[in-house]
Amino acid sequence: MNPRAYLAFAILAAIGIAGCAEKRWTKPGATVEDFNRDSHECGQEAQRGVFVAAPVNTRVYRSCMFARGYRRVEGGQWVGLRD
Repeated sequence: MNPRAYLAFAILAAIGIAGCAEKRWTKPGATVEDFNRDSHECGQEAQRGVFVAAPVNTRVYRSCMFARGYRRVEGGQWVGLRD
């Protein structure tokens, strides 16, 4: 890759990353109590069988939350476990 192409790619990548809004969890009709309970239970499930270096399996957490009807969207209501 020539230097100009590399620079153009780097600039576009930086703009793309900067333009991404944080995704949060949402579920129509859910209360904050519902979210806290479900997030806690999914977090406990995601901790089973993981090592100290990786305290939570984020794939398991997300799958659990999706199974309970939550979706990750820009501008969602709640922040769950961080990736």
